[in-house]
Amino acid sequence: MTDNLIRYVTALWRFLDVVGWQKWFGAAVVGFAFALSANNDWSVYGIQGLLIGVTLALCYNQSVNDCFDISIDQLKEKAMGKELVVSNIISVKMALALTFSILALGLLSAWFTSVNLFIVCSFMAFLGTIYSAPPLRLKMAYPYSTGSQFIGCFLPFLAGVSCLRPITLKDIAVSSIFAMLAMTHRFEHEIENYEVDRKTNKKTVAVVNGLRTAEWLKKTCIMLGVVEFILFFIFGWFSLVFLLFFLLYLVLCIDYHFWFRRLPRNLRKITTPVIMVSGFVLLFLVLLISGRL
Repeated sequence: MTDNLIRYVTALWRFLDVVGWQKWFGAAVVGFAFALSANNDWSVYGIQGLLIGVTLALCYNQSVNDCFDISIDQLKEKAMGKELVVSNIISVKMALALTFSILALGLLSAWFTSVNLFIVCSFMAFLGTIYSAPPLRLKMAYPYSTGSQFIGCFLPFLAGVSCLRPITLKDIAVSSIFAMLAMTHRFEHEIENYEVDRKTNKKTVAVVNGLRTAEWLKKTCIMLGVVEFILFFIFGWFSLVFLLFFLLYLVLCIDYHFWFRRLPRNLRKITTPVIMVSGFVLLFLVLLISGRL
């Protein structure tokens, strides 16, 4: 019985893909820090919106995808050796019930925080739904798959901002940096999963236009993100403290593989739990450095 319980809890963790959305939550934390740096007036509603509303919206987008990806995940199970969660461990009905319960709780939390956060989280969920679920299921319809993901890449940072104040054009401009970083990851993921995506008829840039195009777009996104960051820094939009938060975001949530694989084995075991919840670690550091703890 204990083994079955552990197996089920592990399956829930994978279904919600907490590790997978840490980079998105990290972007929301940096957005929260960006708004916090110019706004000393904050309340418990803002932090609960970030911790509950935003995280549950991210959970929803990951889990709704799994609910309608069973046939694709079956092929991945054979090709990559990953046990299928939805249908094998968690029933489809239970998965759908959990998914929409998560969405309802997340949107309720966002509403208590602000109308702005409710709108952003609702839009995040809307894009996640039309991307993953029928009848649209845009992930199978190029170029709408790439377009919908690109739009969605702006939203986590903006969600973090809207926990504290209304979104401005300046916030949207800054969020484009995070969109570029996210699209870099997207194209890298497409390149790594090219064979599986081709077999499952998933319409990605790599499948439709080739690996070279995906690689070129990945490098272009990196270059654009760097150029944007330099320009906004020259404009005086970023404080030194915000630069520190952005660096921590890169180290903890985006490029941790660079330093993690260089650690001794014993340190890797200690550091692994930190990486699994890196967005929450980043939030703790932001609050600590900002003097909010």
